[in-house]
Amino acid sequence: MSTYAELLAEHNSLPAFAPFLPSSSLQPLAITFLSLAFVLSFYFSTLRAKGLPTQELAVGSLASVLGGFGLVFAFCAVGVNV
Repeated sequence: MSTYAELLAEHNSLPAFAPFLPSSSLQPLAITFLSLAFVLSFYFSTLRAKGLPTQELAVGSLASVLGGFGLVFAFCAVGVNV
């Protein structure tokens, strides 16, 4: 079992937290992802219905994922850390 002093020494020796993405890149990523999500959503709404909806599912899923990540990046860019 570790003592408090050992844990404190280990904590003090660790490097400070550094995010994977710098905060300056969040706003351009949010704009890009949300723009692509809107474009793909428009494209999804204009696709003709065919037999198997594989293309529609792929486009809709990609638009949904890009919209979700874009919204998270937008929240983080304005200071609402989720």
